[in-house]
Amino acid sequence: MKALKIIGFVVIGILGLAFAFVLVQPSKGHVEKSIVINAPASAIFPHLNNLKSFTAWSPWSKMDPEAKQTFEGPEAGVGAKMNWYGEIMKQGSQWVEESVENERVKTGLVFEGMEGKIWAEFKLSPEGNGTNVTWTYDGENIGLGGKAMWATMGMMLGGQYEDGLKELKQLVENSPAAEPSEEMAPSDSTTSN
Repeated sequence: MKALKIIGFVVIGILGLAFAFVLVQPSKGHVEKSIVINAPASAIFPHLNNLKSFTAWSPWSKMDPEAKQTFEGPEAGVGAKMNWYGEIMKQGSQWVEESVENERVKTGLVFEGMEGKIWAEFKLSPEGNGTNVTWTYDGENIGLGGKAMWATMGMMLGGQYEDGLKELKQLVENSPAAEPSEEMAPSDSTTSN
């Protein structure tokens, strides 16, 4: 009987600590990760601005490779939208909200069963001979359920962002550099007309 009381107090104590941990979570979640990619912003931007390209390096595409995706709106830029449904990622959508060529892309996200919108943003800035890519997450943690979700998701999201940025870096740096078009190639002054 004494052992059961001790087990009961331990369980109540663990539940109390878990509840307190959830209560102290912020009402707004923020994650920010960066990486330097050895390429100009113009080589990186299309992978951020086009949601079909995003799936090629997204960490969530690897987590749920069987997820079904549909696309709406323009191919890239403001209004481009991706919807998904999968066993792991469940159901949701992402769309391009703002886009400034070779500088930044802001996307909105919604997940079925979660209140509020989430915003993710990519910012590109020159760094040395490459480009610094910063990926941010901002979302509201509404109510106790939102804070409880953030308590676990917030810890995992930083690592997922880092994995995605590494995949993006590898994809961009291993892609062949764009060849200059004939119009852009310097003319040969020794050629006669």
